[in-house]
Amino acid sequence: MKRRTFTIPTAGLRWIVAACLATGFSVAKASEANDLDGDGIPNIVDPDIDNDGIPNALDDNIDGGIAKTGPFAGQYIGDHINNDNPSEKDIDDDGQADDSLGETDIDGDSKTDDDPTETDIDGDRREDDLASELDIDGDGRLDNALGEDDIDGDSLDDDDFMETDIDGDAATDDVDDDIDGDNLANSGDTDDDTDGDGILNADDDDADGDGISNRDDDDDDNDGDRDEDDGDHHDEPDEMKVVEMLASSPAAPAGSRVRLELKRMATGKIRIEVEGEDLAAGTYDVLFNGQRLGPLVMHGTSETEGETRFETDADDEDEYLLPFDPIGLPVAIARDGTIYFTGVVPSPPDAPGDDGSESEDHHHEGILVSKLMDKASHLPAEAVGEVEVVFGLAGVVDFEVEAEHMPEGDYQLTVDGTFRGTIHVTSADGTSAGYLRFSVAPIHPGDLLLDFPVAGAPVTISQNGEVLFSGLSPATE
Repeated sequence: MKRRTFTIPTAGLRWIVAACLATGFSVAKASEANDLDGDGIPNIVDPDIDNDGIPNALDDNIDGGIAKTGPFAGQYIGDHINNDNPSEKDIDDDGQADDSLGETDIDGDSKTDDDPTETDIDGDRREDDLASELDIDGDGRLDNALGEDDIDGDSLDDDDFMETDIDGDAATDDVDDDIDGDNLANSGDTDDDTDGDGILNADDDDADGDGISNRDDDDDDNDGDRDEDDGDHHDEPDEMKVVEMLASSPAAPAGSRVRLELKRMATGKIRIEVEGEDLAAGTYDVLFNGQRLGPLVMHGTSETEGETRFETDADDEDEYLLPFDPIGLPVAIARDGTIYFTGVVPSPPDAPGDDGSESEDHHHEGILVSKLMDKASHLPAEAVGEVEVVFGLAGVVDFEVEAEHMPEGDYQLTVDGTFRGTIHVTSADGTSAGYLRFSVAPIHPGDLLLDFPVAGAPVTISQNGEVLFSGLSPATE
């Protein structure tokens, strides 16, 4: 934009000066815009812009105060607007708006806004990481406002790949437990926009703003929980879990079963969980392509259970290493040379196509598992509601709904608007879970008769009339 030049008569200039003094706005403000106190030091480098004896870094109103010395000694110069006032648009009076690209030191304290030692970017005497600091860069837009796309005012958009410290608190985004400085922890249920870029995590290709796309990031929201273990992780299309029920041999006890659950993350990581029920207590070998990779230990007496986990880059002490891609390979559960269960490691859905569209087939013939994604905000972060549907040649044969990591108690299950039973959540071994299982031919104790449609039906888990989880049951299409 071109600047226009106007000629003001002398009488008019006197009137402007008088008006400035009458309103407390100094002559210096009108005639010396970049040197408020007239000391010959431009505001942009003046350590005490208003010469009130308070250094800029400690001054609640950097560009307004009574000058101690100089041509305006004893006079109030500058404005009466404190640094934290939303109407203060140029805190250090250097002629650059606080939200302008060229403004790199908003409070004029000689520390650039992206300096790791700059802990109070807008000079309002509130540390940038304090819970009471709601506008870190002092530009009048709250940090969690949809229109705030540069939270720390360092002239780098929050979603810029070069922006590594979105809230300017000296903790880089990859280690910051509150990336956007909105005082909501990344791991909390209430922060649905982790990086504060105005895009909800569910729709954000880089939820934590660390420059790594969700597909390549093993902790999408930087909450400290890896995606495969994160209860609020938003799955990519090809990350849906696949479950295979292994076939029993004549050696397996009647009613016993082993299921294999596979999840391949978008990063390429593969996790397999093997769960057994009602096998004789003891240690069994888990064989992939004939190679023993770990044990399945069955605990209990009359009703036994056991679980073991394998990962391609095992990072927990209770995980066993998968040294190769197991998809499509034979798997067996054996003990002392006797085979009890056999099967083939299933394949998860294909990744999205090159054109960005989702894969045509998002299910595994036989069993589909999905999370109930709509979750009450006050539930624990790790709480999960999950639905499993088993398909046979003639349609659905088994239907199971599970609630995990929930407070102990009774929860009501509704399918397609009809109450179907109560899920009893109990605690054991430091965790809590409960489930209801329906079957067209119930054989396990506690199983209910499945005589209603479930594929693609709406499912809710409630307590005392409040819906805690809701979503759709998996369907074959």
